[in-house]
Amino acid sequence: MTGMILLIALLLRLVYLNQSLWLDEAIQAEALLGHLGPILQYALADFQPPLYHFLLFGWTYLTGFSEITLRIPSLIAGLGTVYFVMKIGEFLGNRKLGIIAGTLAAINPLLIYYSQEGRTYSLTCFLVTASMYYLLLALKKPSRPNAFYYFLFTTLFLWTSYLSWFLALALGVYLIIKKRWDLFLALCLSVSTLALWVPSLFSSLKLGLGDATTIPNWSQVVGGASVKALALTWIKLNLGRISFANKIIYGLVVGSLAILHTFILRKSRSSILLIWLVAPIILALLVSIFIPVYSYTRVLFIVPAYLLLLAIGLTNAKSNLYIFLLVSISLVSNAYFWLTPRFHREDWRALTADLNTLTNITVAVPSLRITAPLNYYHLQAPLIELTPQSPDTQTIHYVRYGEDIFDPEKRGQANLATSGYTIIAQYTYSGIQVDVYEKNPQD
Repeated sequence: MTGMILLIALLLRLVYLNQSLWLDEAIQAEALLGHLGPILQYALADFQPPLYHFLLFGWTYLTGFSEITLRIPSLIAGLGTVYFVMKIGEFLGNRKLGIIAGTLAAINPLLIYYSQEGRTYSLTCFLVTASMYYLLLALKKPSRPNAFYYFLFTTLFLWTSYLSWFLALALGVYLIIKKRWDLFLALCLSVSTLALWVPSLFSSLKLGLGDATTIPNWSQVVGGASVKALALTWIKLNLGRISFANKIIYGLVVGSLAILHTFILRKSRSSILLIWLVAPIILALLVSIFIPVYSYTRVLFIVPAYLLLLAIGLTNAKSNLYIFLLVSISLVSNAYFWLTPRFHREDWRALTADLNTLTNITVAVPSLRITAPLNYYHLQAPLIELTPQSPDTQTIHYVRYGEDIFDPEKRGQANLATSGYTIIAQYTYSGIQVDVYEKNPQD
């Protein structure tokens, strides 16, 4: 049964694995290609510890830089998450609990989505889940191998995500309360490995505070503390990246799902799963009051804890109807996502290919910070940052991506109007809008 669940997980994660890279993935690819300087320099500037960057650097050196190869490590990590969710389920209950938990993880829309993304989130989720498995083993059956694997996976997840540090902090308190000094020592040793990276953390915090000051809408990118952010975490955890234009339908779906989950979770009990689920969210939200770091993507590693709590509730329920409902909701959410292009990743690949068929044009963007996808897909036309630069060609294709963040006052559009340009067409790709401007003949 384990093999069947992993096969299902693999097949679901192969769907659309070759989508166009979106902005953050393209930045990662450009860094790996050496276009942003040495990889260590990029890792020092990124708001994540460096393990994923170094892992992917070695991987792409061997396999290349295509969309699929960039995402394979996340795919493998996603399958590893499913496996360890099953193992934790079996440990906490029995084989039935493991199968239910593994099935929920295999078909979870959010875990599937980030198993297809060339960023660190899926890897962090896998490493945290493996660490929690060995922690549970070591708590019940103290042994050197269990303590060592707990130390190993904890060390690795600490080197992939700053927000995972909050989980380590909460677990440290838990181990002190339980007086498990052996495991507390292992945790302290894991944390001590970060000593060399602490200066980089302060540099990242300085950059984050700088962006929050100079770019007022920066919290839209990295996330801030709000009730909406908390609610969105729960919604995305269950439905993935889909939404509904009709807010009434959206509200009915979310409300019905909340009632169903409340009914199932009322019979779930596990203190360590609750720590895993709740502590990182609370601590990240508190920090985000001062530095906008919170987003549901960055706490993806709490999803297995929630699914395990659901699985415990399902095994305690008297009817299999609830299992059928949860499985159906996940499968329908996946199908809706696959069949609705507007939910897919930004299609910079198609946009760049079409722009490269045109001649005598200039491509403009609100900020040069979003040009990585155009560079990755080899844009041939001249590329400018619109706001400070006056265009001097007849036709401008203005890619409005990130305009609300980098140019909320629409100075770029005003600059075009002042320079004698008139909008003549608009077209869209998934996640991207482009306005076409022509210069008036009299100008």
